[in-house]
Order: sequence, then C-alpha cells, then structure tokens
Amino acid sequence: MISMICRLATNDDKEAIRKIRVYAFEGRKNQYDPPKTAGTKPLVVYPLIDYVVEENNTITAVIGVINFSQRIRGVWVKMAGISAVACKPEYRRKHHITKLFEFIFQDLHNKEYLVSSLYPFSHKFYENVGYAHVDSLEIYTIRCSNINQKPTPNRRIEEDYHPDFTRCQPLYQKMTEKIDGLVKRPTNIWKDLLGWRWYEKGFQFLCQDLEGNDLGYVIIRFEQKSHQNKFPFIEVKEMISFDPETKQALLNFLANHDSQRKYIQFAPLDSNYLLFMKNPDIKEKRSKTSSMFRIINVEKLLPKLNFPAELTENVCFTLTDPNCSWNNKTFELQIIKGKGQVMISQKESNLQLTINSLSQIIFGFYSVSELAEVGKITGSPTEINKLSHIFPKQLATLRDYF
Repeated sequence: MISMICRLATNDDKEAIRKIRVYAFEGRKNQYDPPKTAGTKPLVVYPLIDYVVEENNTITAVIGVINFSQRIRGVWVKMAGISAVACKPEYRRKHHITKLFEFIFQDLHNKEYLVSSLYPFSHKFYENVGYAHVDSLEIYTIRCSNINQKPTPNRRIEEDYHPDFTRCQPLYQKMTEKIDGLVKRPTNIWKDLLGWRWYEKGFQFLCQDLEGNDLGYVIIRFEQKSHQNKFPFIEVKEMISFDPETKQALLNFLANHDSQRKYIQFAPLDSNYLLFMKNPDIKEKRSKTSSMFRIINVEKLLPKLNFPAELTENVCFTLTDPNCSWNNKTFELQIIKGKGQVMISQKESNLQLTINSLSQIIFGFYSVSELAEVGKITGSPTEINKLSHIFPKQLATLRDYF
C-alpha cells in the first residue's frame, strides 16, 4: 500500500533534497557535486523553508518557501515566495507537487501569510494551484545613438565599487514605497541576486545632485555576441530614478557608451522611455512573462488594502478556490471613504470569480473589464463596473528573481 506524507523538511532531509534539486536544475553536470564545491552558487540565495513529499520513506518532491514582505495595493503584507520546486522524475505526473502545495497552503494560512508569488516553469501548472500571471517585463533594445541627449547641469554620475551595493540599497527601498509588487530586499542578498547574475560581475553607477546626494543608480553588464545574443550590447540590470532630470542623466550616461556598444537592453520599472528617444522606431521591444501571484487569505487581505480615499462602494462576489477551502465563500466588500471591511455572506452572488482572476485584479496587471471580456469574471455589468472602481488597473512588478 502506497503511503504519501507531506511535511516540513528536517536537517536529516538535506542531502536527499539537494540531490533532487541538482538533478532537476543542474542535470547538465551529470554528477552530484559535493555540497560545498568551491566556486559553486546556490540555486536560491534567500533562506528557504523546505517542504517535502515522502512516499514509502522516500523523499520524492520538494518545495522551498521564502519569507517576504511585498507591497500590494499600497500596503506591506506577508508573502510566501515559492522557489526551487522539484520532483524526482519517476514520481512526476502523480500529483505529488499538487498535494504538497495544498499542504503548504494550509501551513501558510496557519502562519498568517496573506499572499504568495513565484517565477513559473509552466504557467498552466501553477494556474491549476491558484496562481495567475500578473507581471511581464517590457524589454527595450535601443541604439545608443537614438537617445536624445539633453543637458542635465544639476546632475553628475559617479561610479561606486562596494560589493554590497550599499548606496543603491536605500534608493531601491525608496522605490518599493512607490511601486506595488516589489519586496523588501534583504541587505545581504544584493551581491548574489541570481536574476542579476552578479557572480558574473558588473558595474554600478550613482546619479547625484551637485550637493552629493544620491538620486538614482544604474547597474550594467557588457554582453558579448553569442548563440543567445545576436549582437553585443550593454545590459541594464536595474535602473532607478525618481525625477526627469535624473532619468535623463542616466540615459545620457548610457548613450555615451556608443564607442563600446551600439545597443543597450533594459527592462525599466516605468514605461515612459520612447519620448526620450530621437526616433520611436527602436531596435526591438518585446514582452517577457515574469512572476505569478495568488492570494492565500482573501478575508484577511482585503481589509488591509488601500483604496481611493474618496471611494464609497459595496460589492458582493462568490469566489472559487479549489486548493484553499477557506477562500471558497461569498464575500461582501464594503468600502467607505477608502476604508474597506469584509463580511461573509450566506447567499451566492451573481458576480463570480476564481482565485486566479481575483489575484490578477488585486495585483493590478489586468483590469476587471479585460478579464470579464474573456469570461474569467462573470456577472451583471453593474457589479463588474463596481469591481472596476474598487480595483483599477495599475503598474505593479516583482524584480527579485528567486
């Protein structure tokens, strides 16, 4: 008889977990390296809480959880980052990962996590456990010569060499108070953030005013032509600015690399860059899907969110969440002058949502009308219009690549 158990991992499980992840993510090595091989980097730089599936005393699958604070609709909430999900191939397609997610959701609910985010290997798979696509990177490839350089007499650029990016960190933290979806990035993570590939090095530059105050930064790498890259370019790993002159100064700085690279590639946090170009006919613009997001506890999340200060609205909706039974309810959301409260209704509403679609409109990536157009939200035009007022579409992104 098959006995499947989902549980928190223990210290005794570390070697089994390591081998499952090496096989899943580093199979090209064709061997299980010792855990502390010189020069190797961990699969995840954030501390992980591991959960495992055990079948007949054999660990078959593992999921890692990272403790984050994430900004959602103007407030900081407890977020579980899902990472390093792996299953032994002989146990795949037997629902081991799905069962483990259900166990994890219950544990996260008990520990008062309100939301969860991840970077998917398969959108369809994670949609089946309640996650939804909420974030795409708009990647620009522009010619250095196409940047419309303008004087910035009150700004200057200075290179910094600190391996922990100590001057960049407070500027990023300031940005997290302005853009939803970002997380509080721990100090010790910066130099090893895998999404930046900082173990492959790069350069950091600060933009200052004439009094020496740091106002923005850019972190860049020089990429060579390769089987992945059609041509060499400067890759902007991260660029932060808070005012037009700082943005212009950073773009001027990048433009002045024209003797080293003809092209610059970047995925900015904001979207207003074509107007900084001489010609809007840029080399390339493409969209790359990024993070997925799901709500863990609807009843506790909704009252915490910031709503427009002048908004007074009331809406009732029935939610479907196959993996978190406590969310399978009809909720009445009442907002009075920007303050929300939630009540549970015993009646079923004609406004129907899945946990996926509710997660998308709360994060802000899709509008209510867009989801209604494809049938992912159903209800009367009046109720859909109410929901649109409560959760308008907005800029939101996650940039920590765990």
